[in-house]
Amino acid sequence: MTETPTTEQMVPVSAERHAARRWRRFSSYAFARNRRHVPVVLGEHEQIAANMPLLFHRSAAGLAPVALLRVQPQGDSALVSDTGVWRGSYVPSILRVHPFDARSIDDRFELLIDEGSGLLTDASEDERFFDAEGNLTPGLAEVVRFFEQRATAARRTAEACAQLQQAALLRDFPAERGLQGYLTLDRAALDNASRTQLSALHRAGALSLAHAHFVSLSHLGLLAHAEAQAIHRDQAPQPAQEDPMAARASERLSGFLDALADSQANDPFGNGRN
Repeated sequence: MTETPTTEQMVPVSAERHAARRWRRFSSYAFARNRRHVPVVLGEHEQIAANMPLLFHRSAAGLAPVALLRVQPQGDSALVSDTGVWRGSYVPSILRVHPFDARSIDDRFELLIDEGSGLLTDASEDERFFDAEGNLTPGLAEVVRFFEQRATAARRTAEACAQLQQAALLRDFPAERGLQGYLTLDRAALDNASRTQLSALHRAGALSLAHAHFVSLSHLGLLAHAEAQAIHRDQAPQPAQEDPMAARASERLSGFLDALADSQANDPFGNGRN
């Protein structure tokens, strides 16, 4: 079954609200089809850079590295097929825990769920939030561990971004690239950085992040080309079967907890290493 993206309704997970409810593991990446970018943390930045553009973006939460899923301001990401299959070789970690997210309020961790995702249910075959004693079920406890580990990586990522800002390495993308609102790094400024600056960047992980960013820029043209091809396919008669690339990607589409296990096996932050 392919889930249809709905309006996001993030609410805190609580025994009062969800003790009698259940949640369904996602079976499709259709929810990510219209996203332009997703946040990245240290530990997955090299895998991101090997597969898609890694840029920088400012939001109310501050400066952060992001994985660009779509070059064009509008439209669908070429990384998600019409049937909800992820076409890339690496899935950004934050997408693997849909429909959950997390936030910190006054140093208090709070797990959230998107009640508009269509994955909050009352079906007996789906996963409970809490057991009879009011404790988190094993599946939900695994999600909490994921976000706790990611929070550690996010703090290190924020420190790396602060060092990039302090070294005055960030620049707006040239207007002709069509990436207004995104930032890139000034390669010449980095090449001319002092030893003291380079040492500080290295200690914070910012130097590794910078190198990953430069490597990832080669994917901008590839992603734009894939988007153009997708538009062309939409305008042409559709084949009876999905293309081989999508078929292979479909075989890689794992279940919710399998995706979490993959993240722990492949991402340094996923298994708690700093």
